[in-house]
Amino acid sequence: MRDLFYRLNHTGIAVDISTFSKACKTRQGENFCRIYVELLEQLKRRHPATAQMLVPIDSTVISLTSKLFWEQEYHQVKLLNGINLTQGNPTECLIHFGQGHDARFAEMLNSMIPENGVGIMDRGFSSWDLLDELSSTQTRFVVRIKNNMKTELDHDRYRIVWFCDLESRSEFRLATNLEKMANEEIGEIYRNRWQIEILWKFLKMHLKLDRLISKNVNGVTMQIYMVLIAYLILELMEIPAFYGQRLLDKFRYLQLELSRRCSIVHWSYDLLPATLV
Repeated sequence: MRDLFYRLNHTGIAVDISTFSKACKTRQGENFCRIYVELLEQLKRRHPATAQMLVPIDSTVISLTSKLFWEQEYHQVKLLNGINLTQGNPTECLIHFGQGHDARFAEMLNSMIPENGVGIMDRGFSSWDLLDELSSTQTRFVVRIKNNMKTELDHDRYRIVWFCDLESRSEFRLATNLEKMANEEIGEIYRNRWQIEILWKFLKMHLKLDRLISKNVNGVTMQIYMVLIAYLILELMEIPAFYGQRLLDKFRYLQLELSRRCSIVHWSYDLLPATLV
């Protein structure tokens, strides 16, 4: 975005970071949310659902360093999201300002996990109340529970699976309501949780999720949606096979094309005519 502002200034269009930040105070965030949902649906149609889809879910925290946020007692913004490993798309997201334990957002988790999906979560979601609520809606899950949580309970909604990682010498206790799978299969499902960390790494390292430009709540919310929209566009893009097909390959190709084309609009029609909503 900074590079884009630099090039616009040299073509006679006066715009800078502060102009963008001020404009975000009054922009309608619903438009960005609508674009995000539309791109999600396009990606889902490209990759049909299967009988069992794994959906790692976690949250990442972005620090708010501006004193304008501190005056409102906001020191961080939390993005709660998941990724459907079968269809390759992120789930619906929750943007939350302030402190908040992940287990508080049980209602949002139900909408993130599809009917034929399995939610995979870490210890931040380990709450018996949360597991009871997920079980009551027949939502399937595999959640790592804390070591100090008591498991000697007369409970028929989920079971506790124990396994250890000899390489890291760590012990894992997983709560799940999947009854027809062996313990080894449950352990393999939980190992897919790391994919959500890879998503955060890409969003922060390459799409600059943690480099917030705006200094107001509405602007930060829209900037997070912009990053997620950019991620979905990369997933939907088809580039010449010569450049590769990984997300990072698409990202580098995009940077190359933006440096060669003077019109972003015409470039968009060439590569992604269906995603212009």
